Amino acid sequence: MYELIEFRHLKCFLTVAQEGNVSRAAEILHITQPTVSTAIKQLEDSIPAQLFYRESSGVRLTPAGHSLVADAEQMMKFRDRAFENAQAVDIGTTPPLNLGFSPFIDRALVELAFASHQWLFPDSAIRPTAKCTAQLIDLLIEGSIDAGLVTLPVETQGLIVQPLVTERILVCMRKDDPQACEPSISPRNLSSKLQVSFDPKLHPKLFAQLVSQLSRAGVNVKATHIGATPSDIQWMVKRGMGYALVREGRPLDSDLVMKPISGADVTINSGFIYSAVSRHSELSLLACEMKNRMKNNGGATTSRRLSKSSVSEPVEELRLIS
Repeated sequence: MYELIEFRHLKCFLTVAQEGNVSRAAEILHITQPTVSTAIKQLEDSIPAQLFYRESSGVRLTPAGHSLVADAEQMMKFRDRAFENAQAVDIGTTPPLNLGFSPFIDRALVELAFASHQWLFPDSAIRPTAKCTAQLIDLLIEGSIDAGLVTLPVETQGLIVQPLVTERILVCMRKDDPQACEPSISPRNLSSKLQVSFDPKLHPKLFAQLVSQLSRAGVNVKATHIGATPSDIQWMVKRGMGYALVREGRPLDSDLVMKPISGADVTINSGFIYSAVSRHSELSLLACEMKNRMKNNGGATTSRRLSKSSVSEPVEELRLIS
């Protein structure tokens, strides 16, 4: 039944809802009053639901009508955005995308963004920027970048967040450590040795989330050695400064190994973020393309398994959870 609903029905509905009068809506739309009334009736019959109370002074939205307004406005915006995107691609006017990403993000996810963008907008370039998540949020708010690939959670006010991948967190240690031969490490043994961490200032919300997850597993975080990048953290572990948490599937120094925490499943999420009022109308399309690629292909791989063919194929098998 919904197949009979067209954009003209929604446009008539929104105009009548705004004006509270069919005649004034007809004048604004430059069509006849009977045409507007017919469109409203067809919309109500197709849903089916009564959208307006008819009164002597005009019309008033019913509860069903109120619930439809916001969604109808969003559908009209999506319509405009889709057509603008198609036009921009056709005439080659899609502007370059200033994309930020955190050093802790899996490079496979960055490659996925590049591949998706190239597939959708072959004539548009990407200008990458690598910063910590806190810096990327600031750059996004001030408009210096258009979008970012970051580890969640982030403050969502004014931002659109598209989660893309969940990754398991493991313990990184030296190969010659006594615990390296064990299948997993117990929370009791981990608490005293988990001394290497990323700087909490780089991503306060993530640090708080990890501390909470570990606390529930019986692990106390008392990091005394702070790294700014994944390579810093691995170097500190290799130098014998303690254990660290790393994302499963990441390239690891040959002198190091990863082990799960006994009885605990610590995970983090990564996603694509952009401003809700971005000048780049194609960002929602890019977010959908990235999400669909992940969904259609099971949602998991590592950087080492990302093939070049994914740049030209819209449904390449990409997995970002090891």
